[in-house]
Amino acid sequence: MEFKNIFREERYFCNHLFRFLCYKKEDGGKNSGLGRFLSLTNLPVNINVETVAAAEVYTEVAVFRDFYHCHHNRQEFLVALYDEFLPMIRGQYGGKIANPTPIRDLLPQLQGIHPKDFSRHLADADMEDDKLFYREFSALFNAKPDFLLICDEMMVWLEVKFWVSFDRRQLQRTQNIADLCSSDLFAPIFSNRPNRVVKLGTKRHIHTRRDGDFIDWTDVAQVADELLPHGADNYTVQALKVLVEIDRKKGKRGDFR
Repeated sequence: MEFKNIFREERYFCNHLFRFLCYKKEDGGKNSGLGRFLSLTNLPVNINVETVAAAEVYTEVAVFRDFYHCHHNRQEFLVALYDEFLPMIRGQYGGKIANPTPIRDLLPQLQGIHPKDFSRHLADADMEDDKLFYREFSALFNAKPDFLLICDEMMVWLEVKFWVSFDRRQLQRTQNIADLCSSDLFAPIFSNRPNRVVKLGTKRHIHTRRDGDFIDWTDVAQVADELLPHGADNYTVQALKVLVEIDRKKGKRGDFR
């Protein structure tokens, strides 16, 4: 038994995915890693040498933290985010969030505290509205979708799972992040580009497959085997084959731990 054949860390496979996505990015077009990956979807993306070369690939995307860090007026940004986010999250909570305290009124007591920690400092608030809303508000700054691919003016937010199941709350949060990043609030860096949230998982994620855009790791492994140099001797090809084999064995056992 070799360690590489039992290692299950999701981030390890995401690192190999990043390596694959960057293959021949500069001149490969449809035959680049990114081009072949996007071809596994039904996204309205024009894949050619120019769009792939100009594409951007990001991992562990803490966009709210980075934008907040560089914003010329952080208080103004937080107030605008409150106004944009409230109607969105209010609808998702089915009336449980009605009128949370406006962030403008809370900023004096939260001075010097990063937005990712607002919920912790408001955990004992009297209003349930505040607890729920600011939990979600802070989560925007703590969340890090696995990948952001920007190609042909489309923002593709990618959530990746291998060993564990997809979490609906996490997927909804990713969609919220995507929609906010497509709004005027983030226009200075994302230019109101449209978005899609895509899930990358295995055959066992059957329920998630039925709900929106989905890519199977098995298909990625096959494309990598066809595309990457040295074939079966390529390190990333080997790693993705191990992923597929581990998943196959797990499916037989029904082991989801």
